[in-house]
Amino acid sequence: MSALSVLTHTPPGFYLIVGALLIASSPGKLHKMWSLVAPLVTLAVIWMFPTDQRLAFEWLDYRLIVAQVNLPTRAFATIFSIMAFAGALFAYNQDRRVELSGAMLYAGSAIGVTFAGDLMTLFIFWELMAIGSTVVVWAGGGEAARKAGRRYVNVHLVGGAILMAGIALHVTAGGSLALPQMSMGATLDDPVALTTRGGAPWTLPQLDSPGAWLMLIGVLINAGAPPFGSWLPDAYPEASPSGTVFLSAFTTKTSVYVLIVLFAGCNVLVWVGSLMAVYGIVYAILENDMRRILAYSIVNQVGFMVCAVGIGTGLSVNGATAHAFAHIIYKALLLMSAGSVLYMTGKRKCTDLGGLYKAMPVTMWCGIIGALAISAMPLTSGFTTKSMITDASAQIHLWAPTELTASGETVWATSFGLHPSIAWFVLVAASAGVFLHAGIKFPWFVFFQKPAPANDDRKLDPPKNMQAAMLLFSLACVAIGIVPGPLYEFLPFNPQNAGVEHYHAYNYAHVVNQLQLLLFSGLAFFLLLGLLKRTLTITLDFDWIYRRMFPGLWQWIFRPLLLAAEPFHRGATQALPRIAAKEFGAGSRAAGEDNSYRPWGVGRTVLLLTVVLLAFLVLNLFGD
Repeated sequence: MSALSVLTHTPPGFYLIVGALLIASSPGKLHKMWSLVAPLVTLAVIWMFPTDQRLAFEWLDYRLIVAQVNLPTRAFATIFSIMAFAGALFAYNQDRRVELSGAMLYAGSAIGVTFAGDLMTLFIFWELMAIGSTVVVWAGGGEAARKAGRRYVNVHLVGGAILMAGIALHVTAGGSLALPQMSMGATLDDPVALTTRGGAPWTLPQLDSPGAWLMLIGVLINAGAPPFGSWLPDAYPEASPSGTVFLSAFTTKTSVYVLIVLFAGCNVLVWVGSLMAVYGIVYAILENDMRRILAYSIVNQVGFMVCAVGIGTGLSVNGATAHAFAHIIYKALLLMSAGSVLYMTGKRKCTDLGGLYKAMPVTMWCGIIGALAISAMPLTSGFTTKSMITDASAQIHLWAPTELTASGETVWATSFGLHPSIAWFVLVAASAGVFLHAGIKFPWFVFFQKPAPANDDRKLDPPKNMQAAMLLFSLACVAIGIVPGPLYEFLPFNPQNAGVEHYHAYNYAHVVNQLQLLLFSGLAFFLLLGLLKRTLTITLDFDWIYRRMFPGLWQWIFRPLLLAAEPFHRGATQALPRIAAKEFGAGSRAAGEDNSYRPWGVGRTVLLLTVVLLAFLVLNLFGD
């Protein structure tokens, strides 16, 4: 077997995982070289992997497909490997062996998810992602990173357990373990069809079973959907400047990929995505920490993608894929800019920053390009990708379900009874909000809110490798914005595999409407600048539940109950065994055994749970 054949007969994510091991074990500074080589090798293998090849093996009674090319695979796997390379380049001047090793495991596992051909393989790589990303958070160092990483891994382990429970219920109910096949109609406006390998309809998007709901919830936890998504702004800003760049790319976008291949056309996702888009904006506007602003912005942008998946047409699925690709680039660029400021100044709050436009010109211009891209400014990547989603949401007669009333009238039958045009309105309003919180607020408060000191000759731009990573992604933002054709070529549905024309982002209506939206959004920012200035406040999110409420319940309710039950605990675990030993004997004196009693090894918590379960059984038996 030739070397090329060996390369293409191995799951592509495997090379990044091997790279993680090499980084962890290589002597000296050799690990830095591996952090750049492994992503490039992986990228080459992704494009050499045959489209019709399936790497599979038998396990128990199941056929596991560890690598195959699904329609969105190449787009997601490509940007994941590019992101791994750029992140390693950004961190090259620092000795962050543990972080780089975790990041390569993280990226390789994300690529493993995109190549997975069955739910079990997908789940295994899904859980490996949680391990790698937790290592990246903890590598940030300090007590805050330790606590945030612990909360982060607990949330993701719970999400993984929910996902696994959903898979188990789905399979035991007769569902297929293999991922469905995706196909579309004659045009990009037609709905996407998901079918099993045998041609039967794929039923998960209808959410007509507990397994489907559990799988959806498990994926939405990783996507950062409220109320499950507070782990994202809690954990990401506590990583190192380079670690946050890695974290921004993989977990949420892998979730978008899984939603595409399992739940395309699931109507409830339209409203989940709309909620995410608004939710992220509100909290980003309230935030004072520059990296938390950008973390909440991730929730906002992923909301656009989740909404597109719920719409479920060829155009919207293309839009979700393209926007995920572009988002990874411009979001990493913004976080590189913020990370450079933190790395060089040690400051992260907007109230402590400003006046850096002379001292950090490269960082400033790269941050501005990222801000324009996330705001979908024409000639940037965000414009050529986000337009697909807003256009698809406007075609409500193509994606929104309808039903006939008893009187024969046709009415919309969307989730929660909402009119489908609300989704389009929310996305357009959210586009204006993006320019407020990320397009203007971030660069304004970080670089411009204060005048630069007189005779300011400081040189605070970061080391050359960090500048190179920022310039690479700045160029990508502009290149995709000016020439989007190469990106459109390997979207799930394109002229090569669907016989349809390319999407055209640059037309009069798109450009003029977007420029008007950005103009009035920018005007609103400066008119309301006094209200948007932040103070040293703390923003409460849903993480208050497990950071404050649960510990409070333990301290003030459950722990006092356990202490109050201590006499009963001693009686049950000590007095009862003593009486039994006295009445019946615990051993035989003739055999020389000790007949003294032995206390039962039952803790207070176990005893309390036993009582609760006993009460539940009694109520269940006699409650009627």
